[in-house]
Formats: sequence, structure tokens, C-alpha cells
Amino acid sequence: MTVTTKHYFRTKDLVTIAVLACLGAIASTYLGYIGHMLGSATGIPLASQLFDGLHVFWVVLTLALVNRKGSGLLCAVVDNLIQFLMGSHIGVLVLPVGLMQGILAEVGYWPASGLGLVPAMVLAGGLSSIAHIILFQLTFHPFGPTSVALSFGAVAFASGACLGGLFPYSAAVILEKAGVARMRGIAPATGKRQTIAAK
Repeated sequence: MTVTTKHYFRTKDLVTIAVLACLGAIASTYLGYIGHMLGSATGIPLASQLFDGLHVFWVVLTLALVNRKGSGLLCAVVDNLIQFLMGSHIGVLVLPVGLMQGILAEVGYWPASGLGLVPAMVLAGGLSSIAHIILFQLTFHPFGPTSVALSFGAVAFASGACLGGLFPYSAAVILEKAGVARMRGIAPATGKRQTIAAK
């Protein structure tokens, strides 16, 4: 009898998730402060949203490398938990933001995965990057009118699509070509899924 383990994590998967989550937490903690200072220094309200894609870079990269449902969500939750412990600039709110980032990354990645790896990662990065906009607007309404909130969301989505989608795709391809990691079931040259037997 053949037993499928499609929806379960292997030890290698968990190690990959943990490592990427830790790297993401370190990067995002400092990026948060840098983005906040940049917005304050320049007086440009959308300045910090330009970096939003970098916050979800590691979550989307996890989805591409692990290629298992729930891997992005798990990475995002662990990432933001570590950010909270390191002293995130938004405090405890980083926890629900991380949860929503993970959920939106999964929602964007898997439905679009049939179209290829690039569309899946771009959509996952874009949606995941607007998580804090949605959460803060619904909870505190800090962006004012809906039109203003949408403009912030548009910039965050664009940043996520580029820095959180295309950027991690390029990184994943480089890692695979270097033999460091393997995108299971993916043909990196075309971004199309293939049926490849797991090693």
C-alpha cells in the first residue's frame, strides 16, 4: 500500500522553514525601523511601503523551496514571533500581521501555481505584502479614507510583487543552480510545474 506524505513536512522541510524564518525575522526587524525612519525623514507617507516586499521575501521563498501547503504560513508565523521577541517596531501587532501574511501568501500561491512558478510567487508576494494595510485599516483606520488606504495597498502590492515575488524567484533559481536547494516539481527555466519524482 502506498502512503502519501504530500501534506506533511519532512525534517529537511522543517529545517528550511526554520532557517528562512530566522533570516526573515532578523532582516524584517531592522527593515521595519529603517522604513519608519525613512518615512519620518523624507515626509513621504508611502516611503515605508516601498520595502514591504522584502518583509515577505522569505515567506515566498519558503513556498518555492519547500513546495508544501502550509509552509509559507508556518514560516510567516515563526518569522514574526521571532520579530516580536527581538523588539519589532510595531510590538505585539507583528503577531497577527505575520499570521495574515502567511495566509495571504498561501491564498495567492497555490491557486496560481498551475500557471507557473513566477505568477504564483508574484501573486503570493503581492497579497502577503498588503496584510498589514488590511489589518491596520480594519482595526485602527490609520490611513483615513478608503481611497488613501487603497493607494498604500497598491504601493505595498507592487513592492510585494517585485521584491517579494520576482526577487525570491531569482534567488530560488540561483540556489537550485548552485545545488544548494531544489524546487521540487518545478522547472526553474520556465517556471512551469513538472512531475518530478522526489529524490
